[in-house]
Amino acid sequence: MMRKTEKVWLIGLTVLTMGVVTTATTTQAEAASWHAGTPKALRGTWHRTYHDQGNKISMHFKVSGKSIDLARKNHTESKWTNLKYRQIGKGTYLLVGTYKTGELTEKSSRLKIIKRKNQLKFKNAWSSKYEYLGWYQHS
Repeated sequence: MMRKTEKVWLIGLTVLTMGVVTTATTTQAEAASWHAGTPKALRGTWHRTYHDQGNKISMHFKVSGKSIDLARKNHTESKWTNLKYRQIGKGTYLLVGTYKTGELTEKSSRLKIIKRKNQLKFKNAWSSKYEYLGWYQHS
């Protein structure tokens, strides 16, 4: 027969273990949930300037509550709408929505965005061939 002290320790250990398991499960479920729109941490206007074949190119990436616009002089504007997102790491987000540029419309398009301090970079995530195009600065 177990002594009273051993029973108390066993019950305490069981309660503690159950609490840790419940907390871990809740945290994982929250991290995997999808949210409508765009993350507040990404909202605002971002820009990037670089040189290509001797020409200075400026790109603007604008994140609003429900859409994202990418503009570059003398190019068709790209736009992501009907967005939802989830955080997949520290400062890293996966967004899913409709991508449109010119006549091309791609539903269920995926976009991966990484934010570090006052910079972000992104890539279209529908193919592993697409790379991050460089860091955008917050305007």
